[in-house]
Amino acid sequence: MSRNRAVFLDRDGTLNEKAPPGEYIRRPEELVLLPGAAEAVRRVNRAGVLAVLVTNQRWLARPPAGPAAYAAVDARLRELLAERGARLDAGYVCPHPLDRCDCRKPAPGMLTRAAADHSISLPGSCMVGDSVSDLLAGRAVGAATVLIHPLGREVAESSADFVARHIGEAVDWALTALQR
Repeated sequence: MSRNRAVFLDRDGTLNEKAPPGEYIRRPEELVLLPGAAEAVRRVNRAGVLAVLVTNQRWLARPPAGPAAYAAVDARLRELLAERGARLDAGYVCPHPLDRCDCRKPAPGMLTRAAADHSISLPGSCMVGDSVSDLLAGRAVGAATVLIHPLGREVAESSADFVARHIGEAVDWALTALQR
């Protein structure tokens, strides 16, 4: 069985603009791609590496939210990417409240499930996100990690393998790292 490589991508703050603190992207019209996000995903696609979304969305555990609400937002994300020639090969969402499951990042459940579903080599992959929980999930499975932070390499005390200023820089590093 072949082992695929993947770039695991967080959603909010990595591919699209984050909602204000304490809020969530709950409707398709609220989702706005970050500059360069589609182009970065397209580069992952062209490199023959799987682009896998892994996102915590605890708002789904609160009424009246549900699978249909998430599906509508996810469809909008995929539509915006497709308009620019990019695609996600798979997507995983944790809808659970804090500390209620093994899939909510920093737990590695979404990454291990993706690995099982798509024959992914976790140590041969990279986790890209904008929070420490993203990094910890990647570290837990032996993947390379990239933190997106506007200050880039100036961020002190990061446990990431690389700190990027934006998604384009993050994907450039990830694809180079995966070629080693």
